[in-house]
Formats: sequence, structure tokens, C-alpha cells
Amino acid sequence: MKKITFCLLAIIVPALSFSQTSFIAKGKILDAATKQPLQAASVFAENTTLGTATDGDGNFALYLPNGGYNLVITFTGYQTETKRITSGDDGNNSIVVELKQKQKELEDVVVKASFEVKDGWEKYGNFFLENFIGKTANSQECTVKNKETLHFFYYKRKNRLKILADAPVEIVNNALGYSIKYTLDSFTHEYNTQVSQYTGYPLFRELEPLNDEQKNRWKANRLVAYNGSILHFMRSMYQKKLKEEGFEIQFLLKENEKERALPLRNFYAAVNYKMDDTAKTVEILPNQKEVAVLYKNEEPSKLFLEANTDASAKFQLSVVSFLPNESLEIEQNGYYYEQDDITITGYWAWEKVADMLPYNFADALVPVVAKDEVVTSPTIVPQQTTKPTDLLTSIAWKAEESRIIEGNNITYYKRGGQQNSINLDNDLYKFNADNTGTWTINGQDYKFTWNYSNTEKTKIKMVIQYPTPLVVDLENIVINATSFSYTRLQQLNGVNLMAIETRTVK
Repeated sequence: MKKITFCLLAIIVPALSFSQTSFIAKGKILDAATKQPLQAASVFAENTTLGTATDGDGNFALYLPNGGYNLVITFTGYQTETKRITSGDDGNNSIVVELKQKQKELEDVVVKASFEVKDGWEKYGNFFLENFIGKTANSQECTVKNKETLHFFYYKRKNRLKILADAPVEIVNNALGYSIKYTLDSFTHEYNTQVSQYTGYPLFRELEPLNDEQKNRWKANRLVAYNGSILHFMRSMYQKKLKEEGFEIQFLLKENEKERALPLRNFYAAVNYKMDDTAKTVEILPNQKEVAVLYKNEEPSKLFLEANTDASAKFQLSVVSFLPNESLEIEQNGYYYEQDDITITGYWAWEKVADMLPYNFADALVPVVAKDEVVTSPTIVPQQTTKPTDLLTSIAWKAEESRIIEGNNITYYKRGGQQNSINLDNDLYKFNADNTGTWTINGQDYKFTWNYSNTEKTKIKMVIQYPTPLVVDLENIVINATSFSYTRLQQLNGVNLMAIETRTVK
């Protein structure tokens, strides 16, 4: 069962090389009491888009990319069961799972009824959304379709909120292009400690885009969500590519009640990295239980910095707390276990369901290049006090890095790089305070007008005279005194273009 604790007060691909071959998980689902087969039971790999239903004889067959998964089996009126499987298991073709019928005790029903809040959604709905769906830009494009399935219970004596669902919670994520059926075991919030945790089993389904523009937008947003995520980190650890993918790990030590960061020379020795060539799994057991994970290829979201004013504005910082002497195993697809043996705080805890990607997510872009600068410790960086508009218009922005998808073609640029497939050395944006601007490329100037598309100022619409009007949308904007990053979406000569770009001060 997925059980990760999120601490609310704590501050806390590209060309993937893992095998794309698949394996088959086959078996039968039975009633535990009668041993009779259960027809139409749902069988799916947790946190993926991969699922099926049993036939009239209770049989199922599920094709999965190589790696590890938590197989989830649900059936109305029965208890949910799970089984961990990996591509290296010998018994993948003969899985038998027996489901037990739910037993509702009258006493339990009476107790729950006495604590249920009648107007639960009106009183706690927004709190649930913020701490389950999240507070990120993506969360603003998520909706819960079946709010009536949620029941809210408040236990005054324990000062605890508990939320249960009598059916999978149906979430539509229009930012990433997924619908999610989340079989929620429970959501609890302890008001005394300000700690929330939830357990359950999400099943993803890709939405059908309305047009190519929406398709490219989802593709771009998924890449942004993937970069720096725990899924990205686990895959990078498995492949021994932490530095190349923009990650750094440090140990957090306490001395005289003060915490300090210890930079590590050899990431893999520090976590006792061990590859099992037979099972194709990696085991890690850090020498210290508190591990700081810095992602330096992307700055924290503006929304995160506003909520965590003492957080660094230079990198995304998460902390993984391990149980003493408990190792973590990682599969090639980024699945890791036991998931209830670690506690996550920081940036990863802030990104919740709205920023989740399925384990079978993979992108086809060129590898992310790590930034040159090295951060030796997670020093607190004061939040910028300059208004975003002032930063945008007071500086000329030169191209620093760009990953461009145009139709079926992929091009890449990094200033000073040796393997660039496009030259953007002379690409410059200059935004003016009167909502005009100039785009300079290879000595040619093109005038444009611009406006923010949302109140959070994370989206800009530009109209460039090139030579006929060219509409350009910049989304997922992150800006500070030294860098300006975004996702660029446009259509040129009937071809849709998407680019993930970073600009720096000229």
C-alpha cells in the first residue's frame, strides 16, 4: 500500500535508457469464502494507465513494461487487495488473489455516523483539495467529478479529520491530460501536529486532446511535472545519472540542535548503491537517515516560494527520511518500495496528486543537461522582493537552453554546448513595460505585443510581427533576477511547436 507521510509545516526523459520490453501478469481472482471466480473485478497496476477486468472465469492478463508494480484488485462489496510484482518474478503467469467480502459491523456504522460532518464538503472541501490535489499551478486545472462519494469525519477528542470515500474519487487533470480514479483508503489530518497522510491506489487514463495545441500543451506540462520529481529522481538513481539529470544529494546532520548539510563526493557510495543483476533492482541504504535532494535544473515554483518564504529560490529542495537500517529497493521504471518506510518533506511533499505522473510515463526528448554551478549546501536564499513585471521588463533575456519539438523533429541548444543541433547564440527577448517588446534573432528585430494570460502571472501571450502576426504562448513561467524559464507553444507554417526554454540576463 502506498503510504507516504506529507508534513505540511516542513520546508521541505528524456531519452530514458531503461528497457521498453514488457512482461505479462496473468492470473485468477476468486471469492475467498466460496473459491468461485469473480467476473469484472478490476485489476490494475497502481499509479499507471494500465488496467483490465476479469473475464467470466475470473481470469485476467495485463501487459506491463518491465519494472515493478503494485497490482491492485478491487470489486464492489469486497476488500481491496494488492500484490507487488516485478518483471523478474517467476510466478507472474500464475497469480491467484482471493478477495474477502466487506463485513459492516453495526457498531462501526453507528460510531462513524456520530462523527460524520453533515456539511462536510462545504466545511472541509477546500482543505481536502489543497492537501490532496495540491496548491500548484496544475491543481488549479483539476476537478473532482464525484464529490458526493466523500464523507468527512471530525473526532473532536483527538482533534483529527478523517475523510473516506465509498467509491473511487474521480479526478480530471486538464493541466496534464489525465483522468484519475483514486481508490482512497483514507485521508487523515492531525490538527495537533499539522500532519496529513493519505493512502490509496490511483489508476490513470489519458484524456483525448481536442486539438494539436492541447496535445502539445499536455506534453509540455507533463515534461515540466516529470523534471525534478521523485519519479525522475528514482529513475536517475537507478541509472546512476543523478548529476547528469540535475540532482545532488546531501546528508542532513544535527549538531547541538542545529542542522547542517554535508555535501557528498560520491553519491552512490554514500547510499550503499547495490545492483541486483538477476532481479534488475537497485538497493540503497544511506549512511545517514536524513537525505536532502536538490534539483538544480529548475527553480521552485513561484507559488511554492510565496508559501515558503525561507526556502531557497535557486533549486528545489526535498528531504527523504529513512527508517534506521531499512533499505529502499528501486525498479528500473522508478517504482520503489517499501514506500511506507520513508517520509518525504519539502518540494516533493508540496507537489501532490495534481503533479503526479504514472509509472509508465516516458518522454522522448534529449537528456537534460545539468547546470554548471555547484551548490555546496542548501543555504537559505532570501526570496526576491522585486515584482515579476519589473524583472521581466527591466532586463534583456538571452537564450540559455532550449529543447524544441517541431512536428516529429527534436532540436536542442545550450549556450556554450558542443552538441547543439540549432544555434540560438543571438536569440534575445526584450519586454517593455508598455506591453511591447522586441525579439532579436541573428541580427533581425521583430516587434511584438504581450500580456499576462492569468492573474498568477505564469502565462504570457505574445503576438510577434514575423512578418505576419505569430501568436506565441509562454506557460509555466518561473522568473527571478537571473533567469527566466517557460514552456513555449506556437504554430508556424501549419506545424505545432513546443519548446522548454531558459533565458538568462544578457
